[in-house]
Amino acid sequence: MHLSLEDLVELYAFNRWANAKICESVEVLTEEEYAKAIGGSFGSVRGTLIHLYGADWTWLERFHGRSPRAMPESDDLRDLRSLRAKWLAVEDARDAYLEALTAEQLAGPLSYAGFDGKEFTRVLGDALFHVANHGTYHRGQVATLVRQLGRSPLSRRGMRIPQVGCSSVSLCIRYDVSGLPGVTSNPSRSGRATSR
Repeated sequence: MHLSLEDLVELYAFNRWANAKICESVEVLTEEEYAKAIGGSFGSVRGTLIHLYGADWTWLERFHGRSPRAMPESDDLRDLRSLRAKWLAVEDARDAYLEALTAEQLAGPLSYAGFDGKEFTRVLGDALFHVANHGTYHRGQVATLVRQLGRSPLSRRGMRIPQVGCSSVSLCIRYDVSGLPGVTSNPSRSGRATSR
């Protein structure tokens, strides 16, 4: 799937909004609930969020030409506040990376080594889309885990279905990003709010 740079910037602004919303829904959990082994791919809400952050960090490293051999250490990510602080730094760095990209770079190759040392090459734009899609999948898992703990997950308040004739290929949803850390109210190149 080949998306324009503007579509990817919008998709990552949405991703940042959705990450903030899912973390907001997790804030109501007790420490015990946050860490409780209840299932899912990574056992707990904490485990799933740590995986999401770790994947975002790993791919950002790859986008910058580095190939980490493991996810980042998670010993200092035991609570949501610590995790969120590190994740916001990764989101800020990724937004800066996207802002500096050109359409030519987006269509070019991304070469990296996996954790096992095996070499891979992908189209950079496809890898960026993959990472955003990965986040959507695991945020859905977190929402399910939060429900299993008897709480209310991600609110869709702020999302609006657009008017007929939406021109965005990747995302025909508008969302309210006001008040999110690192998000400006200035329109991006496409005239939509963007994260910085």
